[in-house]
Amino acid sequence: MDFLFVSDHLALDFAATLSWRTTCPIDLLAEPADLAAWAVQAGLTDRPGRVSRSALDRARLLREAVYRTAVAAERGADAAVTDVRLIRECAGGPQVTVALRALGEVERHGGVNEVLATLATRAGELFGGDDRHLVRLCAGAECTRLFLDRSRAGSRRWCDKLSCGSRANATAYRRRKAAMLSSGAAPTGPYDT
Repeated sequence: MDFLFVSDHLALDFAATLSWRTTCPIDLLAEPADLAAWAVQAGLTDRPGRVSRSALDRARLLREAVYRTAVAAERGADAAVTDVRLIRECAGGPQVTVALRALGEVERHGGVNEVLATLATRAGELFGGDDRHLVRLCAGAECTRLFLDRSRAGSRRWCDKLSCGSRANATAYRRRKAAMLSSGAAPTGPYDT
């Protein structure tokens, strides 16, 4: 499985491993091997080793704490004390280590515990710093992905222009076209047909 990394922050991409939360939730971390694959694709570790079912359960608990805290940040609300505590506790463990192999090459070492500690640390840095004000929820009708809005104007609306943005633009186009046809208006340009 290929995972999508479009949130501009690894902790938010991790939270998005449960997608379509409000309509038809899909857990992209359904099996322990999925967590191992995500950690490698995220560039956190080269070889996460065997992931147990209990490690997967811990990862899901961290994921949900990160998601709820990100939603609180997006709304300008206080985060739940239990979520902050869980993120802080997870961050207290040993981190993934990065070692230079050669110019332009590194090795990343760490199993699932180190991966979760590194993710929790990055989440803590995000939510404890000014970037927490940049957390946004995708404007896609059913999308529940959170992302950082680093656009100059602070007006980014979509987690990904190619997926949610394209869907929204196509929907808006169909509505405009249907409204135009129902009103009897004649097309005025090449994009109105």
